[in-house]
Parts: sequence; structure tokens; C-alpha cells
Amino acid sequence: MSLTTLIETSELVGLLDQPNVVILDCRFYLTDHGKGQIEYGEGHIPNAIFVDVHHQLASPETELTGRHPLPDEAIFSAQIQAWGIDKDSTVIVYDTSGGAIAGRAWWMMIQQGINVRVLNGGLSSWLRAGNALSIEPLEATASTSSIDVTFPWAVSEQAVVENFETDQFQLVDARSSDRFNGENETMDPVAGHIPGAINRPFSDNLDENDCFKPAEQLHVEWQDWLSGSSDANVFYCGSGVSACHNILALNYAGIEAKLLYVGSWSQWSKRMLRAASL
Repeated sequence: MSLTTLIETSELVGLLDQPNVVILDCRFYLTDHGKGQIEYGEGHIPNAIFVDVHHQLASPETELTGRHPLPDEAIFSAQIQAWGIDKDSTVIVYDTSGGAIAGRAWWMMIQQGINVRVLNGGLSSWLRAGNALSIEPLEATASTSSIDVTFPWAVSEQAVVENFETDQFQLVDARSSDRFNGENETMDPVAGHIPGAINRPFSDNLDENDCFKPAEQLHVEWQDWLSGSSDANVFYCGSGVSACHNILALNYAGIEAKLLYVGSWSQWSKRMLRAASL
């Protein structure tokens, strides 16, 4: 498996006015869901469409899900079409979080066979290169063809439960080490991590400019963590968003990875609360 992963600012400049190029602004902030769209209105990469991560890359949270469950497949298929994306599109996604949010859009679309890439360094990289922003919102023109959406790389809560007996995969937690260790939990009702998981914070994939470390360096670093086939590792985080960054980083480094426990710690902690109340 060889997946498209990153694009540099210099290459994106040459694609801005090319036909069938779709740029998605995925800015999102956990503690202020409206902030990303406000920032988009204040300035965004020309021709970019704003993506509401909370509503367009996720379905509503329930008592039994994590904070960002996947949308219904038919609904996401319609959303892709509304953005003007088809099988011939080149899709560029970016954020202001080192790719931690855009990585979710990448993961959701790459498994549909879409040519999608994450802007390395995000909006900060675009601005450091001296490129201009636009304040004009873009109204997407819907594609005339649709893509049948499936999420074969999504791992269920039940599969994680069964793994305690079958030991088929290693869980890799992308949250910061303090949250993994249960020392600083502000988002979810229980602190800690899923038993047996190892911790590789997604921020360890980035340099001081929030750009990805060189692929060769990431390859060496990740080899110290992982072994076995791509199916031997399942990635999770707080709500199934930033864990996609680790999957993206691995593929950029030439190591196949794909599986995401979408419910992540926000779903697992609810399971722990239910168990404690019995």
C-alpha cells in the first residue's frame, strides 16, 4: 500500500487555479467549536472551503459513542460530493494544529481511494512562505458523480474488548503523556489509558515549526515502537481525531498503517463508568 500523504506549500501554490483541485480548511478547536469558522472568515488559503469538523467529519455524540463518531456512510458520501470531490479530484487539507485535525479528513478520504494530501505545516507554513490569504468564502460546486463511502479501517469498541483475549493488535495512544498517565484529564470523565496501550504522542511527529520531521527520521523513530504488519497496530486518542496524525506520519515514513479505534478514550472511559456503576 502506497498512500499520498503530505504536500509542501511551494507545490500547493502551483495548484491553486488548477481544475478539480479542492482545498479544505479544517481548523477546529475542542474548547471553542465556532472559532475555526471565525478564523476562516478572517483569512484562509485562496479557494479553500471551510470544513466543520464537529459536524461534517463526525456524527453527533451519544451515550455509547466517543466524542467524534464517524458520520453515516451515505451522509459522508453526499458531503464529499457537495464539496465537489470525485475520483479524479486532488484534495488538499490543512489546519493550524500541525495536521492533527486535517489528518482526520485525510484518513476518512484516503480509504475511499481519493487523492488527498495534508499541507505540511498547515496555515503557518503558508504564511511563513509569504503567501496571501483570502477573505472570500468559497461556495463549492457539487460534483456530478458520487463516491460509495465505506470505512474498512475503523476498529470498533467490541474489537478492542475482544483483543484482550485474542491479542491480535497493539493499541497506540496518540495523546500527550500526561493524559496517557492519568495526570491531566480535562476532556473525558475518567483519566488514564486503555490497558496494554503504548503511548506515542502525535506531537512527537513534528518539528519546532509544526512541520513533520523528515520521513527518514520518523521511520527510525517509529521502528523502535512498532513491529508486525499494518494490521498489528491500532491507533487511538481522545476522540478518534489526532490519532489519525500517527497513521499519516507512519505512511509518510514508508510504514504501512491504517487502523483507527474511532471511539478512542472518550468512548472507553464511558465504558469504565458504566462498569463502575454495576
